[in-house]
Amino acid sequence: MYKAGLVYRLPYLDLDRYRGPVNYVYGLSDKGVKYCAEFYDGRCKTFDEHSQRTLDHELEISMFHSVLKGLCMRKHFLLYWQQDDLKCTVNPDAMFAITNPALPDGRNTFYYFLEIERAKMGNYKDGEPSIIRKLGKFYEYYDSTDCKKEWGSFQHFRVVVVQRTEDRRNNLLQELHMRFNHRMFWLTTEALYKEDIGASIFKTPKDLDARGYSFLDI
Repeated sequence: MYKAGLVYRLPYLDLDRYRGPVNYVYGLSDKGVKYCAEFYDGRCKTFDEHSQRTLDHELEISMFHSVLKGLCMRKHFLLYWQQDDLKCTVNPDAMFAITNPALPDGRNTFYYFLEIERAKMGNYKDGEPSIIRKLGKFYEYYDSTDCKKEWGSFQHFRVVVVQRTEDRRNNLLQELHMRFNHRMFWLTTEALYKEDIGASIFKTPKDLDARGYSFLDI
């Protein structure tokens, strides 16, 4: 497939790996997406548009999707995942919804936006780092007429923020506690969700020291 131009290959530098040969990541090329469209009715994404600098970000989104899908299959939840056509008032990395068929209709589907944040706080503007400006838009978007108009099916949601380390999560929780003190923000780390995405691994700025939250709480 690689020789036929259907698959694109990029060398990938894993920052957590210190020895061994070069890793490569494979994904569909533009040609591969067109080929798959002939028999696959879903949405495909091309690697042609990504550089090495953004590849780790895209891989983390895919990893989260894969782990979450496994949890939903085990618990017999229904998972809806959307990773394109997302540019609206907010611009998340993904939007997903989890439905628990065991709950009553109308109260059994929960909506989430995903943000993968691998960088440290930076890109300050008027004293605010870029991540705070970004999450501030979600805070204003929550329960708004714009959200209802743009998505139709919901205006209440949670924002899942995945960070690399526990220290970065704690720092962001403290910032959000002072600025946007709301349970709509669910913060975790890459290590925690990969170990057990169904555990109580999410903390919120509202009660950051009191408890953790889980997808199984729904």
